[in-house]
Amino acid sequence: MSAEDARPALPRGTDGTTREEPEAPAAGGEPPEGDIGFADPDDGDFDETAAEFDAAAAEFALHGGEFAGPPFAGRPFGGQPHSVIFAPGANINNGSVHGGQRVENGGAATGTGTGGRRVEAHEGPISAIEILDAQAGFAEPDWFPEALAELDSRLLFLTGEPGTGRRTAALNLLSRHSGGSMSLRAVDGDMNLASWRPGHRDTRGYLVDGLLPDYPLKPGMVRHLQSLLSTADARMVVVLPDAPELVRRLSRDLHVTPVRCAPPPARAVFDARFKHAVPDPSERARRLAALEPGLLDELLAPELVPAQVAELVAAVAAAEDGGPDLADLQKRLSFLAEGEVPDLLAQLRDDADGLAFLLATCVFEGLDHRIVREEAERLLALADGRLSSVLPEGADDSGEDGRRERERTPRPNPQFVFRRSLDELLRSVRAERSASEIHSNPGYTYAVEAVRFTRHRQAEAVLRHVWREYGHLSGLLTEWMADLRNEQELTEPVGRVMGRAAGWGGGRRALQHIRTLAESNRRTSRTIAAYALGMAAEDPVLAREVKYRLSLWSAQQSWQVRSTVAYTCGADFGAARPELAMRLLRNVPRGLSDEHERTVDRAVRDALRDLFASGSQATVFRHLAEWADREGTLGDVALRTFPRLLQNTSWCQEQLVDDGEYAPQIIDLVHRTLNDEELFAATCNAVLWWCRMATWGDLPRTAVETLLTALAADVRHGVFRLFVTIDRADDPDLAGLSIVRDALNTWRHGEPPRHPANGSTHLNGSTS
Repeated sequence: MSAEDARPALPRGTDGTTREEPEAPAAGGEPPEGDIGFADPDDGDFDETAAEFDAAAAEFALHGGEFAGPPFAGRPFGGQPHSVIFAPGANINNGSVHGGQRVENGGAATGTGTGGRRVEAHEGPISAIEILDAQAGFAEPDWFPEALAELDSRLLFLTGEPGTGRRTAALNLLSRHSGGSMSLRAVDGDMNLASWRPGHRDTRGYLVDGLLPDYPLKPGMVRHLQSLLSTADARMVVVLPDAPELVRRLSRDLHVTPVRCAPPPARAVFDARFKHAVPDPSERARRLAALEPGLLDELLAPELVPAQVAELVAAVAAAEDGGPDLADLQKRLSFLAEGEVPDLLAQLRDDADGLAFLLATCVFEGLDHRIVREEAERLLALADGRLSSVLPEGADDSGEDGRRERERTPRPNPQFVFRRSLDELLRSVRAERSASEIHSNPGYTYAVEAVRFTRHRQAEAVLRHVWREYGHLSGLLTEWMADLRNEQELTEPVGRVMGRAAGWGGGRRALQHIRTLAESNRRTSRTIAAYALGMAAEDPVLAREVKYRLSLWSAQQSWQVRSTVAYTCGADFGAARPELAMRLLRNVPRGLSDEHERTVDRAVRDALRDLFASGSQATVFRHLAEWADREGTLGDVALRTFPRLLQNTSWCQEQLVDDGEYAPQIIDLVHRTLNDEELFAATCNAVLWWCRMATWGDLPRTAVETLLTALAADVRHGVFRLFVTIDRADDPDLAGLSIVRDALNTWRHGEPPRHPANGSTHLNGSTS
C-alpha cells in the first residue's frame, strides 16, 4: 500500500484528486446506487473508480455539497441501474415465463426489464423467497403423496420433462417433509454424491437440480447417503435431467426407481394458482364470469404445462374490470408463440427492413423504440444484402452495358428517409410501442417508449427457430451482436440471447461463439460473454462445460479471459453458485503491474461486491477474511474490497448487534483498513455513513455503538483519525458521538483505554 496521506473526510480517486461524496437517499436507508462495473459508453477499459467518484462529485454539487455517504454505494446485484418507472395506463407486464407453477415476466425472452431476474440457487442456501414462491398456489400432482412417502427413506429421485414443475415440486416435498422449514440448500449437479457430506447442522433439506454424474454410482452409495442424511435429520431430492438413458442407467446401477414428474391437470393448476392470486371467492367468480363462455376451457388444453397455466392465471388476475376478451388473451399468451413463427417469417420473407426490425426487437425487446430501430438499421447495413430474398434488378450485370442499364432502371433508394414508418414496422412484426415510462438514473431522468411483442415470449420463439433452421443467419447475428456499443442496457440482453443460443445450437462447439467474445480486447464483448455464460449454465448439460471453461480461464495468463471469469462470477452465474464463484475468483488476480492487470483487479473487486450484495454475505466474507490473512495479491484484494462491503449495512450491523460469527473479523478488518493510509478514507467514510444513517432505527444505532466501543478499546492512529473526523462532523445527531468524545478525552488525558471486563477487544471474547 502507498503512504499517500488522505484527509479523513474526503476519499481520493485514483488520479490523486480529492472527491466529494454523493447525496443521501431520501428515505431508503441505502447509499446511492450506480452502474455495475461493466461498461462505459466509450470503447475500451477505463478507470472505473475515478468514474464513480466523478459521478459522486456531480451528485455532491447538484445537492449543495452536504455529506451523505460513501461513493461506492451498495448497488443492486447484476448492475441494474436504479430505475423509477412512471407509466400511467401502460402495459408493461410482458416477458418471459420460466418453469414450474410460477410466472415471471421480464422484458423479453432475454430477461431484460426493470425488475431484474430472480436467480435460482444451484449451490448454497435456497432463499425463503424462492421457497415461498414455490408453495404459493401449488397444485399437488397425483404422484405427490407417493413421492412424499418415498422421501421417508431420506433420498428421492425425480425425473420428468422441462416445464413440468420438477423443481417446484421438489421444494414443496422438502418443505412439507421438514415441517415447513426454510432451511434448505442447493447442491451442485456436478457434486460426487459418493463423497458428499451434509455440512450444515440446521439444514433440513437438500436439492440437487440437474444431476449429471461422470463417475460410477454404486448401490452402496445410496445406503451410505441415506445414513448420512438420517444422522443429520435431513432429506434430499435429486432432480434428474430429461435424459432417458441416464434414468435407465441410474435405475440399473443404484436399484432405485425415480418418480416420474407428470404435471397435474391444467384445470387443477389454474384453480390453485387463481385462488392464491385472487383470494376473494366473489371476486374470482366475477372475473371468470367476464370471460367469454367456453374461453377458459378452450385455453386450458390438456398439454399445457404448469408454467403456461400460471401465465394464463396472471393474465386473468391482472385483467381490468371489463375482463380480458378472447382476442386479447389469445394474442398475448406465450404458449401459442411457437406456431406463429413460420407464418411471421413467411410474411416478412421479401421485407429486409421488416426482418431486421423483427430480429432487433427479439434481442432488445423492452428497450426504447429508438434503440430498437437504431440496432435494426445497424443490422441491415451489416447484412449487406443478406436479408434480401432477391437481388436488385440488374445486380448481376457487369461492364459498361450493365452500368447503363442499372442507371435506366428505377430502384428503391435504401437511404430514403420516409421508407418505413415506425407504426408500419411494429405492425409487420406484431409488436407494439408502450406508453411513455419515466426512468431515473443517478443524476437524471429520461423517457422510454418500450417496444414489446404483443405475445409473451415471441422473441425467444423467433430466435430459437431462426437459429436452428437457418444456419447462415447465426453467423450474421453473432457478428451483429458482438459489435455492440458499450452500454449495459444493451450488453445484458445480447449476452442472454447468446447464452440461450448455446443451447439452441448444441454440439461440441456450443460455447465457441462465447469463447471468442471472452478473449476479446473489447470490454463490451467480454461483458456479453459473462452474461452469456450465466444464461448457458442454466442448461444442466451446458453448465458442466461452462464451469470447466471458467476453471481453465481463471488460471490462464490471458488477462482478457480472467476478467471475463470475474465478470461472470459477479453476475447470475456466481449468485447461483457463490462457493464456486469464490474459488474461481481466488485464482484470477495477479497484482497491479499494468493497466490490464488493474482491469482484472477492478473486475474481481466488483464481483466480490456484487456477490456480497446478492445475498451471499456469509460465504463472501468467510473467504475474504481468509484472504486478508494472507500475504501478497490475495490479501491486498481482500483489504481493498472490505470498505466497499461495509456499505451492505444490514448484514454487517446484524453481525455486530447479534455478536455473530463474523463480528470479531469485521471489527479487526475495520481496524486494519483504518490504519492503512490508502484505505483509511474509504473505511472512514463508510463508518461515518453508518453514524449518519443510524438515526433511522434502533438496530443501526446499536451496531454503530458496538463498533465504536470496540474501536475505542484500541485507539491506534487510524481509529484516532476516524474519531477526530466524527467529532468534527458538526452533527449533534450522529450515532455514537458520545462514545467517540469519551474516547478522545480519555486519550488526551493519558488514561488507559476502557477494555471489556474479560480483556478482549471483541464481543465474543476472542482477540484479533
